[in-house]
Amino acid sequence: MKSKQKINEDRAAVYLAEHHKEISNEIRELYAHKNFAGILQAVVNLIKCLLEKGEFTKITKHIKYIGWIYQRGNDYIRYIIENLFVRSFEGIRKRCSTNQWQQLYTEIPKSFQMVYIKQNNIIQTIKI
Repeated sequence: MKSKQKINEDRAAVYLAEHHKEISNEIRELYAHKNFAGILQAVVNLIKCLLEKGEFTKITKHIKYIGWIYQRGNDYIRYIIENLFVRSFEGIRKRCSTNQWQQLYTEIPKSFQMVYIKQNNIIQTIKI
């Protein structure tokens, strides 16, 4: 039985260029230089632009797609997504109203929510 191969930087870059049409040229340029972190930063910048325009539906689609890659990614892909993409959520939260953030947060994949909580030290202790 053949196991599923994890997504590596090359495959992720191709998927991201196809899915993020608005910045596909930038993604291809960064991919040519093997700059996966730069590719994710370009996606973060796109999300910030969409946030300024109030395009929350598009934002959630982009976040969910990165979540799809995260779930299937190799260790490097997951590491970069956690430490660049998920870390950007705090900046996004600060740019949103409380209601906007709450609505957006409910659309964020659970795996990202867990990483975000851990990163921001807001884990609540349960008293027994």
